[in-house]
Amino acid sequence: MPSITGCISASFAEVEGQTKLSDRMHAYPLKIAKAFPFDGGQLGVYVMDASPGIMSGDRYELDWRFGEETQVFITNQSYTKVHPAYAHPLSEQKQSLTLLRGSYVEYMPEPLMLYKDAVLSSTMEVRMEPGSALLLTDLVCPGRTHRGEIFHYTLYQNKLSVYYDNELICAARQRVEPGRQRLAGIGSWSDYTHSGSLYLFYDGIGETFIEQLREFIEHVLQERSDQAAAGRAVQQSPLYYGLSRAYKHGLILSVLGHKVHAIQFLLEAVWQYIRKELFDKPPLQVRK
Repeated sequence: MPSITGCISASFAEVEGQTKLSDRMHAYPLKIAKAFPFDGGQLGVYVMDASPGIMSGDRYELDWRFGEETQVFITNQSYTKVHPAYAHPLSEQKQSLTLLRGSYVEYMPEPLMLYKDAVLSSTMEVRMEPGSALLLTDLVCPGRTHRGEIFHYTLYQNKLSVYYDNELICAARQRVEPGRQRLAGIGSWSDYTHSGSLYLFYDGIGETFIEQLREFIEHVLQERSDQAAAGRAVQQSPLYYGLSRAYKHGLILSVLGHKVHAIQFLLEAVWQYIRKELFDKPPLQVRK
């Protein structure tokens, strides 16, 4: 197991209606670049990586703790780039999120890009108390496509475990080894290259909302297609998506495509819809 080469540990507390950073610690090259308030008491947090990315043998650890009634939006400044594995066979990223009662968290990092010969193991464990809510996105690029790198990395494995009131409600596992798997085969990636996921965990999700969300997604995709056909927008590459329920208190949107910006557009539209329709929050404009 690689030694820790970068870490962030942060806690948040609600103070007079506004979320504040109550405690934080970081170790190079990771740091909290800045935190700033949004309307409605929500706090925005930017994470910065001062290095070129996750290097061979690196191990990043990020630990986030959200106090009762806190509202936090977390992102990073640019893509997370995973460099080739040379002397060390494995790079790791481990993340832990703890949400206390009534907390609301949007965790939306920029896409992950896996360079040629990269090896990455990524794990995330989430523990939630009743009444808390988490919206999480995850986007993965197959390499530097402008250089012809498409699934030239060695290994990517991703594990997500979510516990709600100490009960496991979601266990997502992914392992991609392009050199050993037939990614273009049936039941695999077909000709798609990029993937994105949006997870929502909250005990207020009902079947009616999921069906309304499905209709909204179809509307967004149809509208984009109509605009392209009418010449009002650039022709978009097709997206393939699935929307399902978690075992309890959650939904999962999975998307495959050929361009990361097309997947980002859909996930951001769904995020804003969820903010408005489920949590009665205004649109959030995040500038980078």
